[in-house]
Amino acid sequence: MEDDHLSGLIAAAKDQGITFYYALSPGLDMTYSSQKELQTLKQSFALLFDDIESELSKSDKEVFQTFGNAQVSVTNEIFTHLGNPRFLFCPTQYCSSRAVPTVHDSEYLNTLGSKLNHDIDIMWTGNKVISKIITLESIQEITEVLRRPPVIWDNLHANHYDQKRVFLGPYSGRSPELIPHLRGVMTNPNCEFHANTIAIHTYKLITFKIQ
Repeated sequence: MEDDHLSGLIAAAKDQGITFYYALSPGLDMTYSSQKELQTLKQSFALLFDDIESELSKSDKEVFQTFGNAQVSVTNEIFTHLGNPRFLFCPTQYCSSRAVPTVHDSEYLNTLGSKLNHDIDIMWTGNKVISKIITLESIQEITEVLRRPPVIWDNLHANHYDQKRVFLGPYSGRSPELIPHLRGVMTNPNCEFHANTIAIHTYKLITFKIQ
């Protein structure tokens, strides 16, 4: 039943010209050095390492120098195994406020920039988890550190963290001048589908130029 539902969802997305991504968030209990767990992950196309602790297990500490190196090793191997597809990676430090100590000086982000395969897209939410404004200067900073333009994963209209709130306004606080400096923009909408009409239509007006 679940397979049929997923197949139908993929077919519907294809009919509308939408690329369907299946994403896994393995970071909470993954042993990065485990070949068995790595083989399981090779069935996915997006890896989300957001909202997890940055502590390695005892066995991982014997293999990897840092948390970032562990994630890079796993992600690069899966990317190569899948034949270098369009691939999304969400870092644990996914916005400026979570960068330690800063975006520029974050060992973790700089490790991603220097060691993660350059064809893998890295997701970024802006200065904060929910960013009211995303500036060109902030994008230029993270681009320099990651050594590639980011994909904005925009939480502007997200309400999954508090469904008593519904965001009905337009997609705003992001200038069209950002577009040439990004690899893409994704919106994380309200859970209530019809509440997203204004948000998605105005999002499209700003982002449609991204190839």
